[in-house]
Amino acid sequence: MTYADFLKGKTVCFVGACPNLVGRSGGASIDSFDVVVKTNGSIWLNSPEYQRDYGSRVDVLYTNNQFAREMRAELPGIRGIKYMRMKSCKPNDLIALRQFYRADIINDAIHAVNRKVKSALMGCYLIQDILQCRPNSLYLTGIDFFESKKQVFEHDNYREYLNGYLPQRIRDQGNRINKGKTQDGHDGKANTRFIYDLWSEGK
Repeated sequence: MTYADFLKGKTVCFVGACPNLVGRSGGASIDSFDVVVKTNGSIWLNSPEYQRDYGSRVDVLYTNNQFAREMRAELPGIRGIKYMRMKSCKPNDLIALRQFYRADIINDAIHAVNRKVKSALMGCYLIQDILQCRPNSLYLTGIDFFESKKQVFEHDNYREYLNGYLPQRIRDQGNRINKGKTQDGHDGKANTRFIYDLWSEGK
């Protein structure tokens, strides 16, 4: 079954890793969707408190470049995932992952988004990729368009994500890469506008 066949006509819920759902007990509602989509380190968040607020399922996992590269040894064999959708992946790693999941790189979505957003975040690619498959509906939750993110980077301050979402290896790398930066390289307004336009067009 192709990914498009898997999503076509289904109710889909994308659950981000923003802390804005903590204490809201929305997990059962999230798990009631036909397909639950999460990203990156969400696969390792499985405490009762997390499941109460963010649901227990991960049917589809989307990974960005950094996560696929840095965590590739930990990705094979994660239970429950049916599809893995990736922004990039080394050819040999992709072959290895396909022993466990229907894993693919989302080239079509990347090209479609890059025509409209210069520095897109993973959320834009993910939403575009899902909508191309014509689900019945797509519900977004657990995101705040990085409103909770500090405008100027502070060492080891990743308050825009749930605790445990970013593996320590990626936190450490981020601390090195972002040291001294005074602004984010992504255009938050352009990313938000892209998603808003999809919604306002009825997609």
